[in-house]
Amino acid sequence: MSLGNRVLCAAPAILAAIGCANARVGNDAGGPGDDDAGGGEIDAISCGDLCDTDEDGVPDGSDQCPETPDGEDVNTIGCGDSQVAPMLEPTFPPYGLTWTPTGDLGRAGGLTWTYTGIDRADLFHIYWILCDDPATPCGLSLDGPIDMPAEGWTFSAADSDLPAGRVVFTNTTHILLADTTTPQLTGRLTVTIVDDADAPIPFAALTQLGVTGRDGQYGAEIPGTGYEVVALAEVQDSTLVWTPYLDYYDAAPTPETGGSTATSFGGSFYDE
Repeated sequence: MSLGNRVLCAAPAILAAIGCANARVGNDAGGPGDDDAGGGEIDAISCGDLCDTDEDGVPDGSDQCPETPDGEDVNTIGCGDSQVAPMLEPTFPPYGLTWTPTGDLGRAGGLTWTYTGIDRADLFHIYWILCDDPATPCGLSLDGPIDMPAEGWTFSAADSDLPAGRVVFTNTTHILLADTTTPQLTGRLTVTIVDDADAPIPFAALTQLGVTGRDGQYGAEIPGTGYEVVALAEVQDSTLVWTPYLDYYDAAPTPETGGSTATSFGGSFYDE
């Protein structure tokens, strides 16, 4: 059999032998060299679904990504890293992980989310994307619902250190006081992320991660089987002192009725 008529069968040995035994090269007369001598048309060679045309280790019958680049690792359906794109994971908690929340976003020390026991299976990448749900605006308000564009979180490049796993957002809100005045406040959300060895996980823009999100702009690629997120929301008034927002609200002369706070913060998973 010439190299041009080579057949690859990636399947259990017995089945592969059967598939290849039924393949034929040359004319019915057969014989060594007949196909090279121009004695007739070369019949098409096929071992059916047992063939592995792109030589990625997944038989064609199960391979959902033909023509995988040479040498590229593939998942169980025959797709290489370059052939798939990040998709939103709709379930929570995903990957069999355990999610443990402690603390409070508006109190000293902030809110801690711990993720453990991630089963990566044959996934190439897992991403955690901040504030990605368009149905739940991320922001902070001390005068009722988050209902003004300025109350949404805005990325602060000056305060962030993305390679060190720190991303900071700011906003503008107001607080309703008992005298009915509504002084303006500046809000700040600081989020840090570390792996299960307490090493920082870099944040990056979604364009750098190659993720097309719904509403998020920044996120991190999650390595290993666990990680931890710490988030703290604070406000600053004319004194220029940053205070956890609930501590600030509790200390302010707010009305006995009618006053309220609202905050929103979360993360979505994408994988490929």
